[in-house]
Amino acid sequence: MKEIIVKYLEGRASATEQMQLLKWLRKKENRIVYNSSRLVWKKSQNENALPKGSEQSWLTIQDQMLQKSFKRWQYSDKVNQLVRIAAIFFFVLSLGGGAYFISNQDKQEPNWYTQVEAENGQISKVKLPDGSLVWLNSGSKIAYNNGFADNNREVRLDGEAYFQVTKDEQLSFVVSSGDIQVKVHGTRFNVSAYPESENIDVVLESGKVQLLSSEVSSFQCFLSPGERASFVKANNQLNISKVNTIKYTSWKDGMLNIYNQPLVEVLKRLEKRYNQEFEFAEELKDFHFTFTIKNEPLDEIIQIMEKIAPIKTKQEKNVIVFKLDQKKIRELSR
Repeated sequence: MKEIIVKYLEGRASATEQMQLLKWLRKKENRIVYNSSRLVWKKSQNENALPKGSEQSWLTIQDQMLQKSFKRWQYSDKVNQLVRIAAIFFFVLSLGGGAYFISNQDKQEPNWYTQVEAENGQISKVKLPDGSLVWLNSGSKIAYNNGFADNNREVRLDGEAYFQVTKDEQLSFVVSSGDIQVKVHGTRFNVSAYPESENIDVVLESGKVQLLSSEVSSFQCFLSPGERASFVKANNQLNISKVNTIKYTSWKDGMLNIYNQPLVEVLKRLEKRYNQEFEFAEELKDFHFTFTIKNEPLDEIIQIMEKIAPIKTKQEKNVIVFKLDQKKIRELSR
């Protein structure tokens, strides 16, 4: 280092050697050595080498340059240290963030759904993970996610289902169907919500249910046993009436109760029950029917309908067509 000091004092040190000197001067004991070397070098110089006063000026300039370089180096070194500290800090943060992200990734298991479906002409019965029982009418399906019974008891219904819900005061059982949600804790009720139907009907057999709207947060309505809530999709009107619940729930036992329903609704139910396509003349759609079906074949049901109303049917390929029977109308008018 003494050689570099001499080179530096004589103005011959390269940039690399100057950097070596600056780093070396970081330590206090090295700066003492440097000053001592500088005094030795000064004495060794020919007093006539420089004009009087020039030597001191040269040393002063050198000291000033050295101090500035040292300060710049200290500053740059601090900046480098800060950069290194910041890098370590952000690296730790990124590790922490990564660990947090990874740990939360582990916790946030993606939702997947289980779907149960009853095809047309069939009635299905399913036991949910919380022990609740669900009967699915023909052409209906339900879906629930993998968190069911752990952090929720939410079911999506498309069609008609009868629910016998296991009681759980901590975890509400919620059936979502269109704009209506049915919230319960433990009870038996029926929900009919076929997409093609004009209404969503809820019939409460026992216990208590709360009706909510997915669109209007302030909406809520409570039903008592024996009540039927009929939500009209077209105008969002809710009608509540007292009913004989067995007429709306006996389908799960294989019985189909048709009570004062227009032909258009009767054929929708028969279509699902017997998996048969129907068509009808427009003037027949408001003909009302009342009868009960248990295990009768479809042709017997159609014969009964032809006896109690002025209608006749015809098989056209795979479709049964209902038409107005003019002959019966003339007989009735006599």
